[in-house]
Amino acid sequence: MKRQNRKERNKSYMLINLNTDMGEFVKPHGYELDPTKKYEIIHSHEIESQIAIIQAVKRHGLPALKDYSDWLVDNNIDSPEISNEFVSQFYGEKALWKTELSQGIVMRDFIDGDYYIVMECSRLNEGFKYTKILLTLSGCYD
Repeated sequence: MKRQNRKERNKSYMLINLNTDMGEFVKPHGYELDPTKKYEIIHSHEIESQIAIIQAVKRHGLPALKDYSDWLVDNNIDSPEISNEFVSQFYGEKALWKTELSQGIVMRDFIDGDYYIVMECSRLNEGFKYTKILLTLSGCYD
């Protein structure tokens, strides 16, 4: 699948920063991300905070990760290497999964157009309330 560069892509996307409210008090609410919107991130701007989040998840655990694991099993994906072609069908269309603990959303990188799976945690995840985690840290493959 040939990736489009950012000049060729339709401008109907939202460029966002993940976790801009991290550490701030927020009122309880539902999910912030809408799976039917096309979100783009700048991977190089997110990587440092995402590595810190993943290290915290490894230390403390995160039950919502089971949602991602279940999605992989339900879609017969044996490897964490997920193709851009496969996830592109979900981009701006629908959530990969949605439970009371998390939802999975496909996003694109603003620079190179690579796809990423982002898990948005619900308020039920102690220590990770409303955290958005880049599950495919190096992106999906071609």
